[in-house]
Order: sequence, then structure tokens, then C-alpha cells
Amino acid sequence: MSTKFIMAESLQIAQLGNPILRQPARLIENISAQHIQHLINNLIVTVTAANGVGIAAPQVSEQHCVFIVASRPNLRYPHAPLMEPTAMVNPRLVDHSEEIIKDWEGCLSIPGIRGLVPRYRVI
Repeated sequence: MSTKFIMAESLQIAQLGNPILRQPARLIENISAQHIQHLINNLIVTVTAANGVGIAAPQVSEQHCVFIVASRPNLRYPHAPLMEPTAMVNPRLVDHSEEIIKDWEGCLSIPGIRGLVPRYRVI
């Protein structure tokens, strides 16, 4: 049995105005599927190359319900905590605190702009 090795690559990030960013993502039925594993690897490479702390599949024109959290200090977020890149597949918010905090955030699909975003303190 031969195993095909596919090199991960940095993908083009869809920008504000691209209609794919407004379409709902599809649930992933088989996380072990080769194309899903390859997508996850490409998302990790892409978010690292773009100095981001997270990226979702629709941002690289893939309508799958997966995103990467890859927090680390970088040019865009010099005080970000260090954590290993983590893939979140078909995520659901199951519980959260009542307290909401606001902080300035950016988005790789909207370069150069930050917004004050409300988030639950704990999820």
C-alpha cells in the first residue's frame, strides 16, 4: 500500500466582499478524510504565513466547518499567548459565562482594519 505525501501550502485568503465569506460552512462528516487533513495542514501554514492567530476554512474558499486557533506573539498580536495550532472541527458553543468583554480584533480577510468585538469571557 502506498501512502501519498502531499506538502502543505499557504493558501490565498479571501478578502472582504468575496461572497464565499457569507455562505454557511458545511459540517465535516469524516475528519479522517485525506482532503480534510490536508485542508487543516494548509490552514496552519496559511495562518502562520499571514501572522494571524486564527483562520477558518471559508477564508481560504473552502466551505467546511473547521477553523484553526494558533495564538502566538507575532507582528499583528505582539502580546498574544503562546499555544500550539489547534483545529476545531464542527465547533458548537455549549456553555458560556454571562460576562462579556470587548477587545480590539482584526481579521485576515479584512486587512488593516480592527474592530471592538464583544466576546463571552469564558466559553
